[in-house]
Amino acid sequence: MSLSSPGALSYVGRVTGITGVPGYLDTVTVAAAMTASGAVSPDAELVAATAQPVGIGAMADTFRLSLRWHRRGSGPRSVIAKLPTVDEAAARTAASLGAYEREVRFYRELAKRTDVSVPRFYGTFEHNGAPGALLLEDLTHMVPGDQFRDVATDTLRRLREQLARLQAPFWADRELAGADWLHRRQGVPIPDIAERMRRSWVEVGRELTADFPTALREQIERFTRHAETWAMSLGGPFSLSHHDYRVDNMLFDPADPARVVVLDWQTVGWGAPMFDVAYLLATSVGPERRRAVERVEIARHVDDLAARGVAWSFEEAWQAYRHASFATLLMLVPPICTVKRSDRTDVMYRRLLRHGAQMALDLRADDFLANQL
Repeated sequence: MSLSSPGALSYVGRVTGITGVPGYLDTVTVAAAMTASGAVSPDAELVAATAQPVGIGAMADTFRLSLRWHRRGSGPRSVIAKLPTVDEAAARTAASLGAYEREVRFYRELAKRTDVSVPRFYGTFEHNGAPGALLLEDLTHMVPGDQFRDVATDTLRRLREQLARLQAPFWADRELAGADWLHRRQGVPIPDIAERMRRSWVEVGRELTADFPTALREQIERFTRHAETWAMSLGGPFSLSHHDYRVDNMLFDPADPARVVVLDWQTVGWGAPMFDVAYLLATSVGPERRRAVERVEIARHVDDLAARGVAWSFEEAWQAYRHASFATLLMLVPPICTVKRSDRTDVMYRRLLRHGAQMALDLRADDFLANQL
């Protein structure tokens, strides 16, 4: 399936280049994508646009486009353009992983089937010969979550409730389960995961955790040896999964504390529902707070799913949560030796590795490694 918007070439308007964007981008391309998606009417004419870089992304370059229409009100005054990165190595990696395709298809095909809070989708187009460029709602008035601080309990609850909104419409969906474009980290082999875990832990992981209590270091060490078979052991029920559901992939509205918007759907996939829940709890609050709220939050998650037509018992959900409690270690250990490091990222990695290891210990997650040890 092409990632370009169907009918994109049907737009007729004056061609005006948009400066400040790597490569060539013009108003006709932007307006055609918005027309094809239904975001603007066919007679809307975009006469000018200017670009300003926003955000920092490893696999995408993001710009705020200020738009001027021939008739005021024909379209939004600004949008966010998320473009395939000009970094050739990162772009190749993203393309090989299917990251651009997944994000486009999530917004175009799946977002409308759920009421999870995401930016409004305005269209997609090819940029510099590569598919996967996105036009999204401009939410630059909102602020990203802070991964270095615990979130408030009511905020944690709202974030967890968004997962129920995401999961319920796709719960055990046989058709979606067979979609080969969705990312998979559970129930299937993960290419080279054993070697990546071992290499990352040897090269960097021990350095970051040298002053951790012995029990935490040993917990991480055990998991790195058995991550591959653990991931394959995660079974159903399965549903749609974000796969990187933590607060720095979310936006919060200073004017409306109850509002949260979930970003970065390049790893959207098919997996165990408690993977995202466990990852959220481990990375959002410290161990003491997590211990105090986790049983309540799992019970609420079961209730939230039930309100959306999903039957799942608390005991089933709790065991699935315990099983998925290695999620943070699976997500963080492999990339440590490949990402750019700084004092700031080291502080974040140390914090989250400590939280993830403590969660696994607290929930006796080694029970799910018992046949591997």
